[in-house]
Amino acid sequence: MSKGGLSFGFIQKLCVLYLAVWTISPPLEIDMIYRLIALGAAALWFFLMIIRAGELSLSSSDLASLGFMAVIMIIEYIATGSFSGVIKLIAYYILIMCYIMNRRYNGSWDELKGIIQIVLILCIFFNFKSFSVLKENPTIARLLVRDTPEIYEYLRQGVGGYSLIYPQVCIIPAGAAWTLSSFKHNKLDFIIGTVWLISFVMYSLNAGYSLALFASAVGIVMLFFYKGKSGMAAFLVAVGIFAAVMLSILYIDSLRNFLLTQFDGTAVAKKINDLVSSSETGSAEGSIGDRMKAYSASIKAIFQYPIIGALWRPGGGGHSAFLDTLAKYGIAGGVIFTRVMYTVPNFYKNNYDNSYIMRTANATLVTLLFVTVLDSFTYSFVCMIMFITPMLFEDIIKWRGIKNESSLER
Repeated sequence: MSKGGLSFGFIQKLCVLYLAVWTISPPLEIDMIYRLIALGAAALWFFLMIIRAGELSLSSSDLASLGFMAVIMIIEYIATGSFSGVIKLIAYYILIMCYIMNRRYNGSWDELKGIIQIVLILCIFFNFKSFSVLKENPTIARLLVRDTPEIYEYLRQGVGGYSLIYPQVCIIPAGAAWTLSSFKHNKLDFIIGTVWLISFVMYSLNAGYSLALFASAVGIVMLFFYKGKSGMAAFLVAVGIFAAVMLSILYIDSLRNFLLTQFDGTAVAKKINDLVSSSETGSAEGSIGDRMKAYSASIKAIFQYPIIGALWRPGGGGHSAFLDTLAKYGIAGGVIFTRVMYTVPNFYKNNYDNSYIMRTANATLVTLLFVTVLDSFTYSFVCMIMFITPMLFEDIIKWRGIKNESSLER
């Protein structure tokens, strides 16, 4: 990334900045034109990369990812018979392109200096705006997860739903670690990080998205209390915490009543009531039942088409990014999706033999696993995972004077 003029690098930085801003900005969710601009920004970045490098150099992982993207396009065209259907899967194309872009910035993250602060300040603005509206009427949070014209009024005001909260959930562990690490080294960053965390807590508690709340909380718990090296062990510990929380809500009446009072009128209260009803009837009820049906549909498709996936045939329940990808695109698609989505925490786990980085990486990995396994895929994950998360790690490494003690490469 060091070759070529500064102007090209600056334009590429603007491309990344637009992608990051686009993914978290509620007003930019409304029209397809903003998605096409994002795709154009990624394409321009690639064009400038070729000019700066003088050649197009792609690794085997890059080629596999691009091949996966081509397969997605072909399958969707066969399924829909139109290019409009192909365009609707723009989230996957952006994911693959951002993954390759992420790999190109390895060792050169300073080129994107300043983007973290811009993104966090925007998050603060949208978080407080969303909080003020949801404080008056918490039921709006449920409307915001539906892709219907009735939510456009709120999106234009800057009130966000899943596409605002989940990108922040993805970076909560790294963002918290970054904020703490900045205290001795950059007071402005510490203030920005602290205000961002406060605004996120206020917004998420009023929005009441139960999975977002749990994934954020478990990510913070793992950051401060889990000191092991194994990512799988970290995930199993998190699953244990999840089970303990569910059982506590079911069998400790005072805790359940407290939560119902605190989250009255939100999705959290509905989930708690559905959990109790499911326990009493012995079958999944309400929103829990809907979610279990969606997971079952994906698992059924996986067993029907385990190798190549359902492809253009019906398959996938639409409620789990990982299961849906595995159901639709088979083992190869699942492997590529896994490598791409979890590449950042795995990279830092494998390349830095440092306890703080290991804890932050494991906490980030656990958070991403909960989000991608238990919720549907959205393009809003992508830029936070591929750009903001590694920049947070790089600042932490710089401030703490951590050395790269591994020669492993992605």
